[in-house]
Amino acid sequence: MKKTLILLVVGCLGSTLSTAGELIETETLETKKTSAVQVAESKTKKPVTAKKAPEVFQGEEISVNESKELFPSTTAKSTPTYHVTSEQLDTRVNAITVDDFLRYAPSIHQRRRFIGDLNALVGIRGSNILQTSHVGVYGDGIQLSNPVNVSFAGTPRWGILAPSEIDHTDILYGPFSAQYGGNSFGGVINLYSQLPEKFQADFNVTGTFQDLDRGGRKEALSGVRTFLSAGNRFDRFSIYGFYNHLENDGQPIDPIDVQAVTRANNGTRVTGGIPTVQPTGAAAILFGDNGTRHIDNNLFKLKAGYDLTDDLQARFTLAYEDFTSFNNEPLSLLRNASGATVYSGLVNQNGLRFNVPNNAFGANRQDRQSLNYGLSLKGKISKNWSIDTAASYFDPFKDVSVASTFSPRDTRPDNTGQGQVTETSVYWATYDLKLATDNFLDRDDLSFFTGYSFVHGSTNAKIFNTSDFRQATRDSLRSDAGGQTQTNSVFSQLEWRFIKDWSITSGLRFDNWDSIGGHNRVTGSTVPSEFADRTASRISPKAALEFTPGPWTLRYSFAKAFRFPFAEELFSATNTFLSNNIPDPSLGPEDGIFHNFLVQYDIPRGYIQANLFYETIRNEIVSISQSFGGQNINTFQALGKTEAIGTELTFRQDRIFDLPVDILANGTYRSKEITENRASQDLVGNEFARIPALQANASVTYHIVPVWDASVGVRYRSNIFQRFENNDVVSNVFNGSDEYTFVDLRTNYQLPLHPKLKSVISAGIDNLLNQDVYENNPLTQRSYYISLSLKY
Repeated sequence: MKKTLILLVVGCLGSTLSTAGELIETETLETKKTSAVQVAESKTKKPVTAKKAPEVFQGEEISVNESKELFPSTTAKSTPTYHVTSEQLDTRVNAITVDDFLRYAPSIHQRRRFIGDLNALVGIRGSNILQTSHVGVYGDGIQLSNPVNVSFAGTPRWGILAPSEIDHTDILYGPFSAQYGGNSFGGVINLYSQLPEKFQADFNVTGTFQDLDRGGRKEALSGVRTFLSAGNRFDRFSIYGFYNHLENDGQPIDPIDVQAVTRANNGTRVTGGIPTVQPTGAAAILFGDNGTRHIDNNLFKLKAGYDLTDDLQARFTLAYEDFTSFNNEPLSLLRNASGATVYSGLVNQNGLRFNVPNNAFGANRQDRQSLNYGLSLKGKISKNWSIDTAASYFDPFKDVSVASTFSPRDTRPDNTGQGQVTETSVYWATYDLKLATDNFLDRDDLSFFTGYSFVHGSTNAKIFNTSDFRQATRDSLRSDAGGQTQTNSVFSQLEWRFIKDWSITSGLRFDNWDSIGGHNRVTGSTVPSEFADRTASRISPKAALEFTPGPWTLRYSFAKAFRFPFAEELFSATNTFLSNNIPDPSLGPEDGIFHNFLVQYDIPRGYIQANLFYETIRNEIVSISQSFGGQNINTFQALGKTEAIGTELTFRQDRIFDLPVDILANGTYRSKEITENRASQDLVGNEFARIPALQANASVTYHIVPVWDASVGVRYRSNIFQRFENNDVVSNVFNGSDEYTFVDLRTNYQLPLHPKLKSVISAGIDNLLNQDVYENNPLTQRSYYISLSLKY
């Protein structure tokens, strides 16, 4: 490993490639160092921050020891970056969960079905929302994105963070940094929190309310979020802890049950079903839903920091999450001749026959408890060298899902309370070490960093038959599938500011990947149950060339990157009432080439930026999912070659024309197609699934008076295909996806309660126009928020 690292360093110094620059979560360096706020903007120029208006709060503001400042950057930024602070979000976004912070960012495609959704998915640029392996998410340098699962199960662990602890967010677009591996194909989301410099306390309570008028239901749903924190600094030691509670009822999501129908005379005669169509245009019947979704999330977190020197800080993080989710009473619209509710079986409505699966109105519940440990060291270790190292371990020591075979209200004689129990064991461990200097080889025009990364992920799912789903007894084993993957990586990157206003960077990354212990043991099956271990290695070059004359920045970035399969893609075979995953243990790495050309012009308190990007990926692994009677069938396939091209435009300015108005606007146009595919030639030329061609966001914040802000935001997304076959052309139906325009409102008012107490009352509305929109599942309709925050 040492020899490999030395070769990488030498390769960087002698490389003729214009290889990629790096952002290491902190200040950007030109010949002169800039501030940490400057870093977060998309170039090394003036920071884009609004001047704060006077506040009613008359006490001393809470000062923050941001450990991110302890590790300087080592290269001019080759990666397009979007930065947003918590202060900006406070006036713009109704933030209940951390993923809300991404709402108005360019080229971010989100799908959160309701507040607290466990499957809050996000895609960036040419990666869709089910390619969770293409988006890296980190909290204070600790990995929160799932390196084990993909698709719906691979959602980042947003619940390990609370919105009130976030100081700012940086979004990096594409794999142009040698620091990040294949999990940055789409991009990287870095979330940063804070430690106190003096005593502080914070209390926040938010109530949420949602209209529900869809599929035979007309009711109001509600939720509440409560946050309580305290922290202090004692000489060199800082400590901060909080409790975050979120409880909410979301609309029925899986499914608003739709079944294909055929003309026939047999089956139990029923009424009440609503005639509709499937996304492909086939006739269907909407006959109910599986109940509103209740979630209960409790997060306890402790963070402690110790300043070993004025410029070197150690930090420890411990988070405990207790999450519960279950469906409330399902709704069946079907009635038989005697008026009794029908919950299952072969039925016939007006000569249209269809089957209501046994579990269509079944009960299901998930209980998950997890611990997340993190230990980091960041800062200067000598006059010129700095260190940033972090180790983390994510341990969901309990993750149990239970589903009933029938609806508990179904009176069929064979309904004896049977069901299935799924025990999921998913954990990961990570370690990162980075060393950086702004004065490499005693030259002020050279910056250099090098590092090592380790990621180990494991998954195993055991499915049991149970005779009593309420007691979740494990009566007989149905299947046992899982395995592990492990990646060891070394990387180096060099920046050379060779003449005034010009810089060039070169970088290399070496990844060694292993798959270990794969197995798929199915009771009674004759199929081999053990998979051979595998290993593979790849080298990824990076390059960037930047020219910064005056207020302008022009930068071309290049990257080659590989993404190795995750354990779920290789091994996780499950067969439950709700989902059936079919893995492929032979999948190889995705092979991508990425280009980006950036032009930016700085304006007072803002900037105008344009990005043109082009990407090609060979052997791109995709999850193809279809829903049949409430069961999702997921398969993983490697497409021959895909191509994506797009452009992003961003305008951002605070206090425009020196008025108390902040404006943000961005738009993205992209096109991604399947250009080669031997396995299924009929997919060649089709649009890539679940990626909108056009997105646009805009937000205007008006500082009415120093203590009162109001904002309006608009989020637009064009129609998308859910299926790679591109045959889902019908809008506003379950399993389809719709074009939408969401209008959001928010206002904040500071209350003069006490001179040492910062008191804010906020109110907001999401989806003001009450659009009824589907993205495979139905999304939330109009929602209301009211919040009270007290800070000492």
